[in-house]
Amino acid sequence: MREKEIIKLASVSSDRLELSPTQEGLPVTFPIPPSQSRIGWVLSRAVQLWLRSQVESVGELEVQINGGDRQILQGVIPQVSLSGSGVIYQGLHLSTLEVQGTGIQVNLMDIMRGKSLRLQDPVPVVARLHLTEADLNASMRSPLIADAFTPLFFPLFAAALFWNSEPTLTWQGAAILSSDETLIFQGSFHPPSQAAQPFLLETRLQLANPSKLHFLNPTIQILSDSAVIPLETVILPLGSDVAISELSFTESGLICQGELTVLP
Repeated sequence: MREKEIIKLASVSSDRLELSPTQEGLPVTFPIPPSQSRIGWVLSRAVQLWLRSQVESVGELEVQINGGDRQILQGVIPQVSLSGSGVIYQGLHLSTLEVQGTGIQVNLMDIMRGKSLRLQDPVPVVARLHLTEADLNASMRSPLIADAFTPLFFPLFAAALFWNSEPTLTWQGAAILSSDETLIFQGSFHPPSQAAQPFLLETRLQLANPSKLHFLNPTIQILSDSAVIPLETVILPLGSDVAISELSFTESGLICQGELTVLP
């Protein structure tokens, strides 16, 4: 017998459920649909709770689990497909996210005892995401973006602007020029004991190979000065666990698809 479980959730976030005083300390239970086995039901809820713990919030989420009873009893989920909208992960905003994983090993016996789901082995997944200009703007102040972009461009800024001391870089906003495959980032640098200087960074973005991104022909313009300063092309390695197969500029933003490994 094969089980096919589809869960649709609305306005899911990582916040814990609020319980009334009479509910505190009591187990939270849900009715089991007649057409579902208890194992499939428990596993589905465990996946749901695990997903809630991985993201800050998600507007709508659909989870589909495919697998036979024998495989599931061995703690193996043959295939899981996830589709979410309005996803926020570590400050990174995504309009849509689709993920599919196969051969997932989980701690089924612990789950049946009411414990949290844990991945037993690394899981290869295929992911597809859609990033709009509004998403990119909302993401620019996240630590994830700052930690990636600041060390990537700081040495180029320092060399081009002849900095004698180390200013603070702040990223504030972004624009996507789809027709030119170009990104524009707005920010400011704040030298010690001086006023903040706003700047624009303009760069083309291309996929060099499945594990590297190229920021081609970047330029920086200090807004208090009309001069545009060319910078060297920047290569961003994505790591051995990432392989991007598609990076496309569309009228609605960026589409990215590829394979990555989710570690336990």
